[in-house]
Amino acid sequence: MNAPPAIKAATRLADVAPTEMLMAQSQPLKILVVDDEAVFRTLLQNLLEKMGLQVVAVGSGAEAVASFMHEQPDMVLMDVMMPGVDGYQATEYIRDLSGDSFIPIIFITAMSDENELAQCVMRGGNDFLTKPINPAVLQAKIEAFSQLRRLYKAVKSQRDELAQHNHWLKREYEIAEGVFAKVMHSSGLNSPNIKYMLSPQAIFNGDLLLAAYRPSGELHLMLGDFTGHGLSAAIGTIPVADIFNGMTAKGFPIPEIVAEINQKLQRILPRGLFLAAALMELDAKNHKLSAWVGGVPDILIYGAEHKALAGRFTSTNFPLGIMETDQLDCHVESMEVRPGDRIFLYTDGVPEARNSDHALFSQARLEQCFNDGYEPSVLYERILWELDQFRGTHEQSDDVTLIEVTVDPSANNPQAPSNALAPRPPSEWSASFEFSAESLRGYDPLPMMMQVLLETQRLHQHKQRIYMVLAELFLNALEHGLLKLDSSLKERTGGFGEYYQEKERRLAQLGVGRIKVRLRHAVNGSGGRLTIRVEDTGPGFDFQQRLEQLEKNQALHGRGITMIRSVCESLDYSGAGNAAEAVYPWRFGDGSE
Repeated sequence: MNAPPAIKAATRLADVAPTEMLMAQSQPLKILVVDDEAVFRTLLQNLLEKMGLQVVAVGSGAEAVASFMHEQPDMVLMDVMMPGVDGYQATEYIRDLSGDSFIPIIFITAMSDENELAQCVMRGGNDFLTKPINPAVLQAKIEAFSQLRRLYKAVKSQRDELAQHNHWLKREYEIAEGVFAKVMHSSGLNSPNIKYMLSPQAIFNGDLLLAAYRPSGELHLMLGDFTGHGLSAAIGTIPVADIFNGMTAKGFPIPEIVAEINQKLQRILPRGLFLAAALMELDAKNHKLSAWVGGVPDILIYGAEHKALAGRFTSTNFPLGIMETDQLDCHVESMEVRPGDRIFLYTDGVPEARNSDHALFSQARLEQCFNDGYEPSVLYERILWELDQFRGTHEQSDDVTLIEVTVDPSANNPQAPSNALAPRPPSEWSASFEFSAESLRGYDPLPMMMQVLLETQRLHQHKQRIYMVLAELFLNALEHGLLKLDSSLKERTGGFGEYYQEKERRLAQLGVGRIKVRLRHAVNGSGGRLTIRVEDTGPGFDFQQRLEQLEKNQALHGRGITMIRSVCESLDYSGAGNAAEAVYPWRFGDGSE
């Protein structure tokens, strides 16, 4: 008597000896067996349990879905042909419930047609077994899918860990980018006479661009290019920005800022990392441009009058962070500029930009833009257009930075009011300084005196006015009292450049002479009165004649006296004109710059 196929298959399964294929697992696999024939289902369950597997057996597709939700099995053996919810439909529900978990589903079917068997895979199954089932094939498939499932879980765990790491890394980058943005934000770049473009190759920019105004009104600008790209290149920008902005706000000149940055980078940068940089100071009112260039391309000056390249500062110094500060030449070069002239600074990402043929944009192509006679107002946009057209769709291979500064004597400092500490209550105090010829040759003492003054009385809201008064009196004592310079030289064409060159020459040769500065502060109601007295050991000058010239508007120089009188309650000269005393009154809240 022939038995039904299901009974034959169950009999063959019952004859299979128990196996230890998965006994080594800490927890046995849980198998969901779904078949509407009770005998086959029971015998299959017994066999799987002898294999060391945990088995949940149900007789319909609907029960399979409910059992899957409750039991969360690791694998499913699914009969295809069942009344009601068949195996295909149950599989679709289970796939939806399993989400991104890998649950192997092996269809068990009596069908033998190849197209029908292909449907098993197309409808969501991972594999199929035909009835009567070969026990060895069943065992092999369970083992294979068990290993595949462990591999999938390991990959999924690594993927989730990587996704979590990427989320953390993205968050860290966002925080770092926010910190960099705040540190690197330079409100001086908002000045209407400045245009700039920064295009980083990576998330973080290895190029550095800073602008700030001295209390006396000169514009300081720094362009830097750190070795490499991305975060490793950008990490050094934080201390550099802090030094540049802090020292500029206190009135330090470019040479001292260069020295301080180099000393800092020498201490913190690892070997092989350095900063190519250009620092410039623009005194537009006095037509003077000074610059220090180390390792970056030339600073180019476009003359507004002749619409052509009018001058350049070439790189004659080592980049910062390479050599000891006492071996670094921190001196600046100076030249005369005229209102309307354009000053261009850029990193090597501009001349070294490449097109699809790997050709360089080149310094020659850049300078050709300066010799094509463009109107000064459109030159910056023309350079960007030429660069964009040349590069086309070729991928950027370096950080690219370009900046244009227009010489504009009327440009104002756009910096927001300082968030300095609240001023201290007015108090009585005094401080005296005396500078010899040797010290005057070596450094600029104005920032040091301003720092003492601001730290003593915290007059940060008044610092620009106070600096203007102190600087004017001090420079008059130095330039006219000790160096005996004639301001009428500035009235000639090119006279500003000649004047400052002569100043450097005479200062270098100064052998004797002293300048004394005394600061006295007295309480005056809700504020105070700051008295600034400056004396020099020079022969003096006819200050009465100078005042008469100003009253008659006969001189193009000496305007500083008028500015001092506009903010001070008094300005008096004594002796032979080599002692000047100004009194600056102040009150809380009346010193917005």
